[in-house]
Amino acid sequence: MLSACGGVKPYKPPVTQGVVVSEAMLQDLQPGLTQQQVRQLLGPNYGENPFKPQHWEYIFTSTDPNLHAESVKHLIIRFDGEGYLIDWEQR
Repeated sequence: MLSACGGVKPYKPPVTQGVVVSEAMLQDLQPGLTQQQVRQLLGPNYGENPFKPQHWEYIFTSTDPNLHAESVKHLIIRFDGEGYLIDWEQR
């Protein structure tokens, strides 16, 4: 009886982590924004490094390649010593 179920695979839900950042959201970024303004635009940056408070990274991963396929997968944001946005890059 159990041998008849050998071809059935259990359902594996997609595993998704991170913050979805769209290209449209990046268009609102501009040098000189405060950290609070960037957080309001993009959402919280999970995994903030306490040793580099001027360096933020937004990362999005999913086991489902169709889920938010157009989103930015890795975004690095840099602030100056006073907390103002200097620049950002996508990887």
